[in-house]
This record gives sequence, structure tokens and C-alpha cells, in this order.
Amino acid sequence: MHAVEITEFGGPEVLKFAKRERPVVGQTDVLIKVDAAGVNRPDVFQRMGLYPPPPGASDIPGLEVAGSVVDIGEDVTSFAVGDRVCALVTGGGYAEYCTAPEATCLPIPEGLSAEDAAALPETFFTVWTNLFDRACLARGERVLIHGGSSGIGTTAIQMAHAFGVEVLATVGSPRKAEVCKALGADHVINYKEQDFVASVMEYTDGAGV
Repeated sequence: MHAVEITEFGGPEVLKFAKRERPVVGQTDVLIKVDAAGVNRPDVFQRMGLYPPPPGASDIPGLEVAGSVVDIGEDVTSFAVGDRVCALVTGGGYAEYCTAPEATCLPIPEGLSAEDAAALPETFFTVWTNLFDRACLARGERVLIHGGSSGIGTTAIQMAHAFGVEVLATVGSPRKAEVCKALGADHVINYKEQDFVASVMEYTDGAGV
């Protein structure tokens, strides 16, 4: 298969095509024919020599992929060959084929392009783990999301709103405030113009978040 290698540490020009062996699925893995890969900060840092891959991970960069399942491990039950999926991986995404654990794969929503789907796993898993698994955020509660227009922020706003949570967010400009409101934020605070603590307490009649 073709893959993108980091030939030396530096700028984007150090990324070069190379031939690699197609990865083989493990018992709980799926093999994905990659249509699109995300670009994350660790990928950029790895290219610059500032982020060594975790032990056992591929030296090929790429932590997010989207594409079609072409093979599955013998213990895989959630996906079948032909399914369109996106996945969070430890590396290897900048290639024609990439293996991913079944547990970190998501079905691509109907009507979503591979390019858009490849940007889902990192932020959605991060928000789900922190807001819902760890913080146990629930319908009827209230949450304050800092950096509302960031990748994590926009994802958190949408997910919290979808679960019936009242969403407050901080931003640094009127344009970013518009974006957050369009995504479902109930109250947006420009921290460059307002004290966000005072604004939160005023908006919630002293109840806080």
C-alpha cells in the first residue's frame, strides 16, 4: 500500500509517499480502506520531532481516519465488511489502509462525507469521556464551556445541547459568539468584554454551573 512517511523532522515538505505492507487485523480490530484522514496537533508535532509515537504504535502519522471496512478480526461484532466508519487510532492513518480497534470506531452518519467524518473521532471521544463518562453530565443540568468556538468547544456545545443540557460558553469575539449560539449555546460570554464569573452568576441567578 501507499503511505505517508516522515523522512526527517521538519515542515510539511518532509512528508513523502512510500510503499508499506498492508496491516493485518488483530482479533478485535477492523481494517479500514482510508478515504480521508484527520490532521491533529500530535501529527504536526510528530512531524517536527516533538511527539514520539506511543510504544507499539505505527510510525506513520495520522490519528483519525474515515473509510470502509475491508476486513474484521474474529472477535469483532459491531461492524461488518463494507460498513462506512471513522476511527480514532494510535497512528498509521496517513495510508491507504489502517487498522483500528473496534471500540474506537464509529459508524459514519448518513449523508456525511469522509472528509467531515475524519474530523469526528478525536473531539467526540474526548467530549464524551470528559463530560458524560467522567462528569456524568445529565439532562437539565448546566455546563460552562470555555473556548466555545474551538474544536472541542463546538463539539461540546452540540453534544450537551442534544442531551438537554443548558449550555454557557466563553468566546473572544462577537463572530465566535454567533457561531456558538448557532450550535446551541444558550448564553455566550465574550471574556474580553465581560467578567465571565460575574456573567455566569448573573445569568443563573447565583446558582452557578
